[in-house]
Amino acid sequence: MSWLQFQKLFSGVEKLGILGFGREGQSTYHAIRKVLPNLSILVFDQKEPNPEVLHLLDNDVSITLHTGDNYLSQVIECQMVVKAPGVPLKDLHTLACNLNLVSQTELFLNLYRNQVVGITGTKGKSTTTNLLFHILLKAGKSVKLVGNIGIPPLDLVGQIGDKDIIVFEMSSHQLEHSNVSPHIAVLLNIFEEHLDHYLSYKHYQLAKMNIAKNQREEDVFICYPANAQISQLLHENLPKAELWSIGNTNSFENNVYCSGEDLIINQQGKSFEIHGGCNAASLLGEHNKLNICAAVAVAHKLNLDQQEILNGLKTFQGLPHRLEFVGTRKEIMFYNDSISTIPESTIAAIKALPATSTIILGGYDRGVNFSLLLEFLRNSTVTNLVFVGAAGRRMYEEGLFANGTIDKTCILCSTFTKAFHQAVRLTPANSICLLSPAASSYDEFKNFEHRGEFFKSLVNKL
Repeated sequence: MSWLQFQKLFSGVEKLGILGFGREGQSTYHAIRKVLPNLSILVFDQKEPNPEVLHLLDNDVSITLHTGDNYLSQVIECQMVVKAPGVPLKDLHTLACNLNLVSQTELFLNLYRNQVVGITGTKGKSTTTNLLFHILLKAGKSVKLVGNIGIPPLDLVGQIGDKDIIVFEMSSHQLEHSNVSPHIAVLLNIFEEHLDHYLSYKHYQLAKMNIAKNQREEDVFICYPANAQISQLLHENLPKAELWSIGNTNSFENNVYCSGEDLIINQQGKSFEIHGGCNAASLLGEHNKLNICAAVAVAHKLNLDQQEILNGLKTFQGLPHRLEFVGTRKEIMFYNDSISTIPESTIAAIKALPATSTIILGGYDRGVNFSLLLEFLRNSTVTNLVFVGAAGRRMYEEGLFANGTIDKTCILCSTFTKAFHQAVRLTPANSICLLSPAASSYDEFKNFEHRGEFFKSLVNKL
């Protein structure tokens, strides 16, 4: 795909807006400057960029920077506005209706959609994306990895060959304002998250569903219909694409599921079996079996044979901060599951690690409903519950842990470090101390990775 085709996407645009100037906003700027060095660009960001970025912009006479409380006052002047995923669409209110808003995701899919495998879901998308990427690499395929894993898609324009497979991890924010869907789309699950970014939970669900909304009959949509939200979305608007389900369900003719240790692939009346496939990858928990099924479904559609798929599964190592074994200290086994920012993910973690006696819960409170998790904890074999942050306080109070009616040791701590040391004190030998917070990290930490690394550093200091 040539830069000339990328340039054509901006035909007729005299003033281009870039809304949000973090990593992806700067990526948009650099990509456009390669083909349109003199185009008038207006950058809109409430926060002023750092000095290094300001120096870059000072050398560009065709750019103007708008920051502060009224940073959007001139956005209506732009014929096209490329919005970064971190800017909530709900904050634009009625202004968005009068703007030609696009995203990097949509621009990229306009160029490469036929080569793209898009993967989304509230949880599991990073594991599934990296697993699929590994399986394809191991099989000798020419493959690129982009998206929510930290690589803005426009960074790869001009580097992609006609035969390349592009594995694109897609967040709801990246999908929120996209009118183009990838050739192969994977929707793993939908749970309550990012409620502070959307007008409602339904708006979040619809953003996820954009991954398949504009697919064609020759495309492929792989999903988990047993998820209640996905089931409802399919009932409301069934995609045109060829449908595949994951998990042991009869929803569609084409499906991939686990039967004991074996993977079963059913396609149009034909059945394929991969012996030992469900336990081949070093991934714990039933939820990860669904991630495996999704990656295998895509690999099968891309014409990999059973042995190639199995080779990839056997050699895959799990990602950090996802049921990651940190080590044994003081005869306690420590696991880092900092990625778990919603109740459903924490429940899955506890099920995957039944020897858990102590769990650290809480963090930044996004208003998620914790009732399902609290009921699970009350009936679980976890004996020590250590809470931290505003979310932890709400769990502690809503779960009736505060008044001593629950037969568990429950402690509310003021900082993460204090919570960790209380957890170490409470955890008996030969059992597990698990960090699986069921809440966002943005109170004490920059992100879930920062929280997970801090947890590991505390373990390693013991």
